[in-house]
Amino acid sequence: LRTPSGLSEGEMAKQMKVKKLKNLKTLDSKPGVYTAYKPYLNRDEDIIKQLQKGVQQKRPSAAQNAILRRYFLELTQSFIIPLERYVASLMPLQKTISPWKSPPQLRAFVSQDFMKTLEKAGPQLTSRLKGDWIGLYRNFLKSPNFDGWFRNRRREMTQKLEALHLEALCEEDLQQRVQMHSEVETVDLVLKLKDKLTQAEREQLPVRPGTVAKLRAHIDAVILALPEDLQGILHKPSTP
Repeated sequence: LRTPSGLSEGEMAKQMKVKKLKNLKTLDSKPGVYTAYKPYLNRDEDIIKQLQKGVQQKRPSAAQNAILRRYFLELTQSFIIPLERYVASLMPLQKTISPWKSPPQLRAFVSQDFMKTLEKAGPQLTSRLKGDWIGLYRNFLKSPNFDGWFRNRRREMTQKLEALHLEALCEEDLQQRVQMHSEVETVDLVLKLKDKLTQAEREQLPVRPGTVAKLRAHIDAVILALPEDLQGILHKPSTP
């Protein structure tokens, strides 16, 4: 049988096989780790030379590993510091925290705003490594790793806001405030303070030492200032 080009099927198969062989690339015989991943940062020749020198000098493996771990730790810190700095800026100022209002909310993480900070406060301040840092950050912000990292940081910062709010409450003269409000409002205050106390103990909020005990004492004092029937409802604290 002949194909439209005039070649037999056997000749056609042989020609295709030759073309495929021509397209094959020879494998690099040098030892190393190969990957299809395209790096964003340039190769650091200094660390490579340092490790190669260690091999030549028969440096112990533990020492080589320590050098490599320190290198990647410093590189990771250079990468994460700009993120930490920007996330810290999302925290409301402490002076905006009022004991009689709900704690303020963290501002939203806006990727574009963060990227703008990299020009003057990026990893170039702490790392000599060159490359596409911007592309690396863009890729990281879209990854599950960033989502997990930011959720943890957001939880920590939210707890810090709750702790500052709790400390602000403890600094207030609650007895004076009770005198200015009705019994219903005072009962409502006690219930809210109890909720704050439960939250502080359950979530182990990062409050100053003695804050929880001080809040508990405030609650007891406010309850004792109420009529006895209300004290019973609010679980009157035991007196010595």
